[in-house]
Amino acid sequence: MVKKLLVAGLLCASFALAQGGGGGGGRRGSSGSNDMGAPMGASASNNRFDNIANTLKLDKDQKKTVRTILEDGAKDAAPLRDQIGKSRIAVGEAVTANKSEEELKQIAKTSSDLSAQLALLEIKTFAKIFGTLDDTQKKDTHALSHVLQLTNGMYHIKNWNED
Repeated sequence: MVKKLLVAGLLCASFALAQGGGGGGGRRGSSGSNDMGAPMGASASNNRFDNIANTLKLDKDQKKTVRTILEDGAKDAAPLRDQIGKSRIAVGEAVTANKSEEELKQIAKTSSDLSAQLALLEIKTFAKIFGTLDDTQKKDTHALSHVLQLTNGMYHIKNWNED
């Protein structure tokens, strides 16, 4: 019974992670920041790229480079995202088929390894963006924190550029 509860918990956690981005939604009122906690002066935008560009105050050349970095990351993320979806289905099928604990652990490990690879890709993407910044932009820890928040989980959905 404990084994089934543990596996069901893993399955629920997988589905919760599959939802991507933050929960809740919408604007948080007039707290001195826009949606997603952007610093004052960074305009709320309909897409993630504009939000990143405005937050970091990117110039024209930086915008072009950062967009390329983000789009390349999205291309690399597509097969991982597909594999994650299939692995979550495999976890569910293994649970319903009453597979052994060892088999369940291996299937769950495969699923979590894929999610970790996707998270690593997002971190590498953030690092590449950081590499394009000038010294002043690199010192703006508030803006960097916001961009890190924006890049966290962005490749879990098909269109990374949607907020």
